[in-house]
Amino acid sequence: SKRASDTTVEQLGRFSIGHAHTVVSTELQNRAYATVRSEPSKRVSLVVSLPLCPSLDLTCGAIAVALTNRKMQEEYAAAVVNELRSTAALVGDKRELCSLQIIGASANCLSDLLLGQIFSVIVENFDVTPQTEFSFELDPRRASRSQLTFLKGLGVNELKLQVRDMDPSVQNEIGRYQSAEMLEDVINLARELEFQSVGADQLFGVPGQTPYTLASSLDLLVSLGVDWVECYPFVKREHRFPHQAALTERKLPSLAQKLALYNQLAESLLNSGYTALGLSTFARPAHKLAASFQAENVSISTYGFHNHPQTWIFGVGLGAISELPGMFIENAQQLGDWHEYAKASELRPRLGLLDSKNDVGLRYLLRQLLCNQEVPAGNVALEKHLRPLIDLGVLEHTDQRLRITSLGQEWLPVHLSDSSPAFRCI
Repeated sequence: SKRASDTTVEQLGRFSIGHAHTVVSTELQNRAYATVRSEPSKRVSLVVSLPLCPSLDLTCGAIAVALTNRKMQEEYAAAVVNELRSTAALVGDKRELCSLQIIGASANCLSDLLLGQIFSVIVENFDVTPQTEFSFELDPRRASRSQLTFLKGLGVNELKLQVRDMDPSVQNEIGRYQSAEMLEDVINLARELEFQSVGADQLFGVPGQTPYTLASSLDLLVSLGVDWVECYPFVKREHRFPHQAALTERKLPSLAQKLALYNQLAESLLNSGYTALGLSTFARPAHKLAASFQAENVSISTYGFHNHPQTWIFGVGLGAISELPGMFIENAQQLGDWHEYAKASELRPRLGLLDSKNDVGLRYLLRQLLCNQEVPAGNVALEKHLRPLIDLGVLEHTDQRLRITSLGQEWLPVHLSDSSPAFRCI
């Protein structure tokens, strides 16, 4: 029932960083970093948040700051450089990176000069090798040949295109316009420059969207040959993202309509030959993500799927999330607060999740379920929190395993993740 599902979501919501209210002390953070330094040969991951954006579309659910002038770019880049150096000092040595992700509402709106300065500090303090998964999240409307050539020269090997939706009627509702011809040009250019992987996002549950318009958007992405599609339901949170208040409430899909949209999404991509990775990402069978998934070598984090084992993740920049031993912590979400933190040389208390309350363990368990659709049972302390999902029929407990049911395959993607990284349970 709707009431039961809402209650379950409320119970599980606290396991995403966005709902966390635990203040993680500097002492606990120092212990986590000490654990990291005690294993100097272990590879780690780095995420750099560049959330400046010339304009926000109405579905933007990421922490983002409307870009007003060049000075703001320069001040933000300088603060990122400071935080990178502070983080490297806490990690110790020059650690090899499994993955390096540059994320942001329009990360490619920063000038090549500032991006180059940031990257220079990264390679100065971390070991970026040819094997490092180096991805860059960009707005295709602001991409150019010179910019993509520059990113390729920096060593970027994977591009994630922020698309949202390609149907013109839906674009009109959310205030984000991009033509099929423009997107095709960007993808063809990325292929010409020999980027290893080009993916895109697709939201479902946005105003004006129907199964027909969603199928049309997905058909276009498939025809353009994107390697993978990351799919998340849109959740309107105007209290946190005020610009979303402009969305027309009556045009937002209902829960039943969202379920129908997800069914259409899965059907379209599976019928087009894509492989389902967990419940939210679909990749071409020949793509390395699909191969790693079939070989059970894929891992998942707040920032998506990876072709390497689970690693510690260090988040740098406004609102970035770090996954450290026994904890998840999030940087300040207000620009002024983050600038003060980035300037400081010492750690400060931050909001997060702690394993001492089983929060981190439950988050990992939910991830494994959404990634693999079943996990070995046995952790009674954690599994008791999933009892509401078993009672709802979205999980089943059989043969010493927890397994997602066919109902859960439809229900969980809608309820336990959304387009805002800070709110994703996965």
